[in-house]
Amino acid sequence: MFSKLGIFSILAGCFVGLFSMISKFMSTDNIWVGLTLSSLSEDFAQSIVNLVSVQSVQNALDTLFYEIPLGGVLLGLGVFFFVIAIFIKEH
Repeated sequence: MFSKLGIFSILAGCFVGLFSMISKFMSTDNIWVGLTLSSLSEDFAQSIVNLVSVQSVQNALDTLFYEIPLGGVLLGLGVFFFVIAIFIKEH
């Protein structure tokens, strides 16, 4: 299960990153260029930031939601799931 999630997340991250790079290279603005987690879940992200008032955690969340592209998040999530799948055997 985790290996499939990892592989699908890695593939999705590669596709989103590839389309984003192609869009930036061609100087066209479409949905892939500015796609971040905050653009997908603005209200939920804002409620998390308001819930936790510690400045260092808020800076980490701001970096995750506003600066890291969605392709990078998907690649990281895919690697995380894939590493979990290596150590957990499916029954």
